[in-house]
Amino acid sequence: MIKPKSTTPRMLYLVKRAEIDGYSRMVKALAKYELTPIQYTVLYFVDYDEGDLSSAQLSRRFFMTPQSMNELVAILEKKKLLKKTTDPAHKRILRIALTAKGKKTLDACNRDLDAVEEKMLQQLTSKEIETLRELLRKLIDTNREGEG
Repeated sequence: MIKPKSTTPRMLYLVKRAEIDGYSRMVKALAKYELTPIQYTVLYFVDYDEGDLSSAQLSRRFFMTPQSMNELVAILEKKKLLKKTTDPAHKRILRIALTAKGKKTLDACNRDLDAVEEKMLQQLTSKEIETLRELLRKLIDTNREGEG
Protein backbone atom coordinates (compact mmCIF):
# COMPACT_ATOMS: atom_id res chain seq x y z
CA MET A 1 0.00 0.00 0.00
CA ILE A 2 1.35 3.41 -0.99
CA LYS A 3 1.23 5.97 1.75
CA PRO A 4 -0.25 9.33 0.66
CA LYS A 5 2.09 12.32 0.73
CA SER A 6 1.71 14.60 3.68
CA THR A 7 1.02 18.25 2.95
CA THR A 8 2.84 19.27 6.11
CA PRO A 9 6.62 19.39 5.74
CA ARG A 10 8.68 17.55 8.32
CA MET A 11 10.06 19.69 11.12
CA LEU A 12 13.55 18.31 10.42
CA TYR A 13 13.25 19.49 6.82
CA LEU A 14 12.16 23.00 7.86
CA VAL A 15 14.93 23.33 10.42
CA LYS A 16 17.51 22.15 7.87
CA ARG A 17 16.22 24.56 5.20
CA ALA A 18 16.41 27.47 7.65
CA GLU A 19 19.92 26.38 8.66
CA ILE A 20 21.10 26.15 5.03
CA ASP A 21 19.70 29.58 4.22
CA GLY A 22 21.17 31.17 7.34
CA TYR A 23 24.51 29.48 6.78
CA SER A 24 24.79 30.68 3.18
CA ARG A 25 23.96 34.24 4.24
CA MET A 26 26.56 33.96 6.98
CA VAL A 27 29.22 32.73 4.51
CA LYS A 28 28.58 35.76 2.29
CA ALA A 29 28.67 38.23 5.18
CA LEU A 30 31.90 36.81 6.63
CA ALA A 31 33.75 36.52 3.31
CA LYS A 32 35.04 40.08 3.44
CA TYR A 33 36.73 39.25 6.76
CA GLU A 34 38.20 36.05 5.31
CA LEU A 35 36.45 34.02 8.00
CA THR A 36 34.35 30.90 7.78
CA PRO A 37 31.23 30.52 9.94
CA ILE A 38 33.03 28.04 12.23
CA GLN A 39 35.96 30.47 12.66
CA TYR A 40 33.53 33.28 13.49
CA THR A 41 31.71 31.03 15.95
CA VAL A 42 34.97 30.19 17.73
CA LEU A 43 35.74 33.92 18.04
CA TYR A 44 32.21 34.50 19.33
CA PHE A 45 32.47 31.79 22.00
CA VAL A 46 35.95 32.89 23.08
CA ASP A 47 34.66 36.44 23.51
CA TYR A 48 31.50 35.22 25.28
CA ASP A 49 33.56 33.21 27.77
CA GLU A 50 36.01 36.11 28.15
CA GLY A 51 39.15 34.16 27.37
CA ASP A 52 38.46 31.44 29.90
CA LEU A 53 38.41 28.54 27.43
CA SER A 54 41.10 26.05 26.56
CA SER A 55 41.38 24.29 23.19
CA ALA A 56 40.15 21.09 24.87
CA GLN A 57 37.02 22.85 26.15
CA LEU A 58 36.39 24.39 22.74
CA SER A 59 36.77 21.03 21.02
CA ARG A 60 34.16 19.47 23.32
CA ARG A 61 31.78 22.38 22.80
CA PHE A 62 32.09 22.10 19.01
CA PHE A 63 32.06 18.28 18.92
CA MET A 64 35.50 18.29 17.27
CA THR A 65 38.63 16.35 18.00
CA PRO A 66 41.24 18.29 20.00
CA GLN A 67 43.55 18.04 16.97
CA SER A 68 40.97 19.66 14.67
CA MET A 69 40.29 22.43 17.18
CA ASN A 70 44.04 23.03 17.60
CA GLU A 71 44.30 23.47 13.82
CA LEU A 72 41.38 25.89 13.82
CA VAL A 73 42.85 27.90 16.71
CA ALA A 74 46.25 27.93 14.96
CA ILE A 75 44.65 29.46 11.85
CA LEU A 76 43.00 32.16 13.96
CA GLU A 77 46.31 32.78 15.77
CA LYS A 78 48.07 33.13 12.42
CA LYS A 79 45.46 35.73 11.44
CA LYS A 80 46.30 37.44 14.76
CA LEU A 81 42.70 37.13 15.97
CA LEU A 82 43.37 34.79 18.92
CA LYS A 83 46.19 34.39 21.42
CA LYS A 84 47.02 31.71 23.96
CA THR A 85 48.13 32.44 27.49
CA THR A 86 49.20 30.10 30.27
CA ASP A 87 46.59 29.49 32.95
CA PRO A 88 48.09 30.83 36.20
CA ALA A 89 46.62 27.95 38.25
CA HIS A 90 47.49 25.18 35.79
CA LYS A 91 50.71 25.84 33.90
CA ARG A 92 49.98 23.09 31.34
CA ILE A 93 46.62 24.60 30.31
CA LEU A 94 46.62 27.29 27.65
CA ARG A 95 43.71 29.72 27.76
CA ILE A 96 42.50 31.25 24.53
CA ALA A 97 41.57 34.93 24.24
CA LEU A 98 40.82 37.43 21.52
CA THR A 99 43.52 39.83 20.46
CA ALA A 100 42.65 43.52 19.95
CA LYS A 101 42.41 42.76 16.22
CA GLY A 102 40.21 39.76 17.00
CA LYS A 103 37.83 41.88 19.08
CA LYS A 104 37.66 44.55 16.37
CA THR A 105 37.02 41.92 13.69
CA LEU A 106 34.39 40.18 15.80
CA ASP A 107 32.59 43.48 16.42
CA ALA A 108 32.54 44.22 12.68
CA CYS A 109 31.28 40.69 11.92
CA ASN A 110 28.56 41.08 14.53
CA ARG A 111 27.35 44.33 12.95
CA ASP A 112 27.15 42.64 9.54
CA LEU A 113 25.46 39.55 10.96
CA ASP A 114 22.96 41.75 12.83
CA ALA A 115 21.93 43.11 9.42
CA VAL A 116 21.72 39.58 7.99
CA GLU A 117 19.51 38.44 10.87
CA GLU A 118 17.35 41.54 10.63
CA LYS A 119 16.69 40.89 6.96
CA MET A 120 16.17 37.16 7.52
CA LEU A 121 13.64 37.77 10.32
CA GLN A 122 11.93 40.85 8.86
CA GLN A 123 8.55 39.13 8.49
CA LEU A 124 8.42 38.21 12.18
CA THR A 125 7.30 40.41 15.06
CA SER A 126 9.66 40.97 17.97
CA LYS A 127 7.44 38.66 20.05
CA GLU A 128 7.67 35.92 17.39
CA ILE A 129 11.45 36.33 17.23
CA GLU A 130 11.72 35.92 20.99
CA THR A 131 9.42 32.88 20.88
CA LEU A 132 11.49 31.34 18.08
CA ARG A 133 14.69 31.96 20.06
CA GLU A 134 13.15 30.35 23.15
CA LEU A 135 11.89 27.32 21.19
CA LEU A 136 15.25 26.79 19.47
CA ARG A 137 17.00 26.94 22.84
CA LYS A 138 14.61 24.29 24.16
CA LEU A 139 15.33 22.06 21.17
CA ILE A 140 19.06 22.46 21.65
CA ASP A 141 18.83 21.79 25.39
CA THR A 142 16.64 18.73 24.84
CA ASN A 143 19.02 17.31 22.26
CA ARG A 144 22.01 18.04 24.50
CA GLU A 145 20.36 16.16 27.40
CA GLY A 146 19.81 13.15 25.14
CA GLU A 147 23.55 12.93 24.34
CA GLY A 148 24.62 12.04 27.86
